[in-house]
Amino acid sequence: MNVKLRVLSAGALFFLGQVAFAQSTKRDTATKETKIEEVVLTGAFGTKLTPEQSVGSSSTVKAADLEKPAGISIDNVLQGKVAGLYSSASSGQPGASTITLIRGLTSLTGNNEPLYVIDGVAVQSGDISGALTSQNALSLINPADIEDIQVLKDGVSTALYGSRGAAGVVLIKTKSGKKGRSQLNFTSEIGGSDVAFEKFKMTNAAEHTKLFGMSLFNAGYAPTLQEGYDLAQSEFGWDGVTDTDWNKLVRRNTPSYNRYNLSYSGGTESFKIFSSLGYLKQEGLALNSGFQRYSGSLKGDWNASDKLKMHFNINLSRSKQNGATDGSSYSNPIFSARLLSPTQKPFNADGSYNTNLYYLNPEFNPIGIANENIEKGTFDKVISSIGADYKILPYLTFSTNFAVDNTQSTEMQYWNPDFGDGNFDGDVKGNGYLFGYNRNLFTWDWYSFLHFNKTFAEKHDVSASIGIESYTTDDNSSSWDAQGFPAGTRIPYASLASNPANTPSSTFRRITDVGYMARFAYTYDKFLTVSGSFRREGNSIFSDYWGNFYGVGASVNLTKLNLLDNVFKNFVIRGSFGQNGNPSLGAYQKAALYSYGGNYLSSNAGYILQTGAYTGERLKWEVSEKVNIGIDFSTKGNNNLYGTLDLFKNSNNDQLLQFPIPASGSGFTGITRNLGSTVSKGIEATLGFRKNTENFSLDTRFLYTYNENEITSLGPGSGTTIVRNGSKAWSVGHNPTEYYMRLWAGVDPSNGDPLWYTDETRTATTNSSSLAKLVFTGKSALPKHMLNWQTDLAYKGFKLSFQFNFLGGYSVYDRWAFIYDGDGQYANVNSFSDALYNSWSLENPNATRPKYVYGGNKNSTAASTRYLYDGDHIRLKQVELGYKFDKNKLNIPGINGIYVYVRGVNLWTYAFDKKLYFDPEANTNAFTYTAENMGLYDQTQPNMRQYIMGVSLDF
Repeated sequence: MNVKLRVLSAGALFFLGQVAFAQSTKRDTATKETKIEEVVLTGAFGTKLTPEQSVGSSSTVKAADLEKPAGISIDNVLQGKVAGLYSSASSGQPGASTITLIRGLTSLTGNNEPLYVIDGVAVQSGDISGALTSQNALSLINPADIEDIQVLKDGVSTALYGSRGAAGVVLIKTKSGKKGRSQLNFTSEIGGSDVAFEKFKMTNAAEHTKLFGMSLFNAGYAPTLQEGYDLAQSEFGWDGVTDTDWNKLVRRNTPSYNRYNLSYSGGTESFKIFSSLGYLKQEGLALNSGFQRYSGSLKGDWNASDKLKMHFNINLSRSKQNGATDGSSYSNPIFSARLLSPTQKPFNADGSYNTNLYYLNPEFNPIGIANENIEKGTFDKVISSIGADYKILPYLTFSTNFAVDNTQSTEMQYWNPDFGDGNFDGDVKGNGYLFGYNRNLFTWDWYSFLHFNKTFAEKHDVSASIGIESYTTDDNSSSWDAQGFPAGTRIPYASLASNPANTPSSTFRRITDVGYMARFAYTYDKFLTVSGSFRREGNSIFSDYWGNFYGVGASVNLTKLNLLDNVFKNFVIRGSFGQNGNPSLGAYQKAALYSYGGNYLSSNAGYILQTGAYTGERLKWEVSEKVNIGIDFSTKGNNNLYGTLDLFKNSNNDQLLQFPIPASGSGFTGITRNLGSTVSKGIEATLGFRKNTENFSLDTRFLYTYNENEITSLGPGSGTTIVRNGSKAWSVGHNPTEYYMRLWAGVDPSNGDPLWYTDETRTATTNSSSLAKLVFTGKSALPKHMLNWQTDLAYKGFKLSFQFNFLGGYSVYDRWAFIYDGDGQYANVNSFSDALYNSWSLENPNATRPKYVYGGNKNSTAASTRYLYDGDHIRLKQVELGYKFDKNKLNIPGINGIYVYVRGVNLWTYAFDKKLYFDPEANTNAFTYTAENMGLYDQTQPNMRQYIMGVSLDF
């Protein structure tokens, strides 16, 4: 069909410069009309849209950015490719969970992860680990199987997803077969890794002995410095020669990376098929950490008749993760290796592990722990869907789709019986411990729609849909443990244990949901569009079962009105408003629960497990109201500028918080109610330039996001400050990730005492931490600024692409710096070497560190801005350089092309704060809520820098 190019609006063909023209234009003379096929977009639940009818704010990431991913999981891959999307891993452990936010935080206590939908299946996301430290549900999905990803951000785009759309929606479309000649591709990559950013400067053996001796002298345990050194050497048992690099011993020198992918695409006019097999293996930095993924997919599209089309899809995957504990656990090799004195030997003379270390706990030899303990998990996932489209009339189609997502996991943690956590020091149940955790997450989803699409009088495009969706999620888990293994046992079988450690347990939770939906869009003469969506939804987790969610939007293309058409090919103004929900409760959290197993007068008894949340006010969804105003433009010509600008405001109301209740005999002090409110507002902008000639193409683009989050209500008593994890707090008028702590004022030059400001005015100081007021610092963990620069350049057979990411306006905090960056409180463990050379003394009264005293100096390590750093940084996220040998150059029968390339991930990082010594992308998973976990360095494995070589063969 010969038509003019339809209007390009947000989320359409040119968004973020991802060109998706249906076919190339052919220019003969100025009088000839451009010939291209009409473009139809696929929206939520398979709704068909002309580009004009996509009036909301969305972004598209194409297959080219996914086939050679910069991360294991989809959320990692999206980092820096979508304006308004923040994604940062909680650890450098391969397969670890990720914090992903679209337009900031949506909820204080609920889920802030966007909804991920793969071929109509709403899949599990987030951390699904039970025994492991962390496991990202999305790491089971192979990014190379994905055709494109559409990120929906505003209210009208996400309205049809109702209660699940408040944090945004990520629509993932997997690859489909193409009619015509069969295509076979094999891609192979190998590579190595090292640490992306780390600047810890610890003492060596001689320095640590001197530092320990100085602390003993300053504390009065030795009359002279020399005698302090001698006493320290005696305490360590140091031979004067040993200088152990524990950090190096517990880490792999060059963790390896391997990835292989085989895919087939082909088909006829009536049947198309795509299939793939994939394998990925990435070693972690710690000796016992690593990740493997096996994946396979099969997708078919069958045109059974002129009216009936059917499709099916199945994705199978298995991941295996070996992990190391993180946080402050002695079993964490990153933490222990950093703290162990280099004066200590890792092995005894007979080759056995040294478990008499001069350490916080002498048994925790990190090399022995890594070799003898086990922490591993296996995760199996099946995503499958089957559906059909039946054309009742040329303009009326019935569509239905049934899908399942099933994830089964088996996890295990084993502590050897001889040393470390498994040595229970005479416990009657014995030494050695085994913990097992099994889980089954099952979701089925069925939706059916009636779609109407018709053009009247060549000027009136009408699109309407009505439908129903129903889904159920079952979460079934069980756990058990055993204790009492024979000495020397390294076989983690429960049958070898002499006792159960605790009573086995199991849980089952079910959430059901049904939604009735309607959508309407009208376009007049290709320049004016109005659109609206509505969903009425019932969900089992709320006492107020039913909720209504809606979105409305409009757009105007000025070039179709002959305005600005001398410069712009398209200039679209659009706006939208919508309301989504956030299901922030657990399956049965609304209800009062009664359980058994309590003890009353030495007999089994029942007890109140949970008070329930219904107290006359019926619990409902957290509600997000989204306002968005935007423009999209592209200039004329082959060398053209393109871009977008969005202004947004998300008001997140009725947030679920604990409300205090009067003390009673039950022991419960709070009950859940819809109390809180936050607001997120900001700017998103994209500016790109494209140039295309016969042998050269260039596409370079900048993505900028400014985002500000603020708490607007905490319910009754909103003036109250709610302290969270010891470093943050919530209060009206403040960012939910703002740090709340003492203000560090430095060192008293007269005596070396630590100093803090007494309050936020910074007018007076004190050397007593108890007199220093905890205050809001004005520094937050959520970045205010994100800037990304992506460039793709091709010349003849050569290709160069790179991506720089900038995060700014945020801070990161080291939770454990008080141990190795203190003033003698833990002088027996390793410390920053700066403590030896820059601590206060009579000879160095202007030092920047307090006097180093064994046992500590006036609680100088109390939580304060002393350990708070600016996280602003620039990172070369990914770069690729390659060359394509086409069929004519190769002249090899059966091979249509070979692409060889090298690429790197996280190759270079520049931190603006010169004092920052850990990776600026720091998060933890130690706490309950997203806002609490952001920006905290928790002794996790650092992020990795990767060097990769690859080859891709087309047959």
